[in-house]
Amino acid sequence: MIACNSTNCLTIKNQEKMFTVDQIKEKLMQVKTGADFPLLAINLKNIGVTYYETKMKDGRNVYHGENGFELLTGPNYEPMTVADIVNLEQLKVDITNHQQGKSNYFEISRKCADNGIEKWVVSLITMTCTYFDKEGNKVWIEQIPDSSIQTPTFTAEQLMATHSKVKSGADFPSYIKEIKAMGVTHYETYVNDGHINYYGENNYVAKVPAKYETMTIAENSNMEVFKAELLAHQHGKTDFLTFIKMCAETGIEKWDVCMDKMTCTYYDKEGNEILVEEIPQN
Repeated sequence: MIACNSTNCLTIKNQEKMFTVDQIKEKLMQVKTGADFPLLAINLKNIGVTYYETKMKDGRNVYHGENGFELLTGPNYEPMTVADIVNLEQLKVDITNHQQGKSNYFEISRKCADNGIEKWVVSLITMTCTYFDKEGNKVWIEQIPDSSIQTPTFTAEQLMATHSKVKSGADFPSYIKEIKAMGVTHYETYVNDGHINYYGENNYVAKVPAKYETMTIAENSNMEVFKAELLAHQHGKTDFLTFIKMCAETGIEKWDVCMDKMTCTYYDKEGNEILVEEIPQN
């Protein structure tokens, strides 16, 4: 049986339908980064998926169920070239970053292709993800973390309460010290509306929603003005919202705070690092 819509085309084998494309889409819509992957695996398993395959070339998927049931999806993006040579070391780095919420689905697909991965196969029986090269060889088998161990050490409400204490940049070091003690390993703040994603161990994530009306990020960054205004903010001369508006005007899209390195990295709209600064620990 063939079912098509404006975005893709589905082929379903075996007339005994188990799960549907709408159910699959519903589960996938909950995934923003690799940090959400363990929960996705559980959700797909719960609707009857036993394993699925994803082709890096164009994002086609084949979802398998019991009794030979298969659901094939069409391409999810424009075709890309898969490298002939596997770079396993870089692949592991990229996968780790993805699991920490630092890349989305398309970005990790592109990185896998660049690293010589033709497809991955996710088994929801063994809870593993196996990566294959263009010759069909198994490159790496990775265990999917158990989402049941993602016990929250912090909540969005706790983090919002802690952030409310920050009146200016002068309060930033004490804020970092407090949320680090709560179990935050790193977090990302998005300038356009102020939403923040906080990450902890075992791929745990707490998402704080937007704080203000959406603002436009300048296309070109102005590093000199940004550095000067950042210094003024750190000295307590501006409040948080004033600082945010300045970031937008100088082309800063987001910043990423890493608790291990105690650094704060600012990025422009193209994902380029504009500035990496060390966070004072006194």
